Amino acid sequence: MAFVQFFYSKRCYAAATPGAPAVSVRGLSATHPGSNAPAIHSISLQIEAGTRVALVGPNGAGKSTLLKVIAGLLPAQGGDVRVYGLSIGGCHHRTAYLPQRGEIDWRFPITLRRLVLTGRYAHLGWLRRPGRRDYAIADAMIQRLGLAELAGRQIGELSGGQQQRALLARALAQEAEMLLLDEPFNAVDADTRDVIVAVLANLKQQGKTAIVSTHDLDRLPQDFDRVVSLRDGRVAADTPALAYGGIVFAA
Repeated sequence: MAFVQFFYSKRCYAAATPGAPAVSVRGLSATHPGSNAPAIHSISLQIEAGTRVALVGPNGAGKSTLLKVIAGLLPAQGGDVRVYGLSIGGCHHRTAYLPQRGEIDWRFPITLRRLVLTGRYAHLGWLRRPGRRDYAIADAMIQRLGLAELAGRQIGELSGGQQQRALLARALAQEAEMLLLDEPFNAVDADTRDVIVAVLANLKQQGKTAIVSTHDLDRLPQDFDRVVSLRDGRVAADTPALAYGGIVFAA
């Protein structure tokens, strides 16, 4: 299992298209490596900047696949994806991806601080070393997520909730315009969940976008603006969060 994946060696800093949505997906299909069966089929979706979107659906519905295609970690087999008006690969510095905890090798010998600092590689590439500003940003995110006392601890010594916060701190250190979070609420304590929700609310206040896959359906109306339901690799429903499930919730 790889520690974590980076695709910043071909960085591009093209200007976003003015007024473009955060994500525009048209007829998107994608397949997992080594499989012949598409994991998502002809998905079309548009997400405006500054929106908190929950991706929901059963296991195998295509939530993680969709996030990875948007992040540029999986190739599209058909259709088109635009992020802030740019094709995939032209905006890695604008998109931060938080994988599921199970995709990380937590035995890797690295401290929490160094893990969070890797969020700056989107701007540095592989050849430049982090500078004073990069360390300051990483430390600020560690403080924001309540992890300052654990900064020097090996990541394998962290609890599940602390690991999730560390991954979120890493994503925030990238200073991206959009965060793609894959199951951030899975098996975390109540305090960590509240921290993540507060971060999502703050991102919205900043006009930033968050797309979050989740099985935690109880607080969707309170914590999100929009809910996209996937089933069998297709969009089954796309509703305002206050109306999710056919029930209109009071604002």
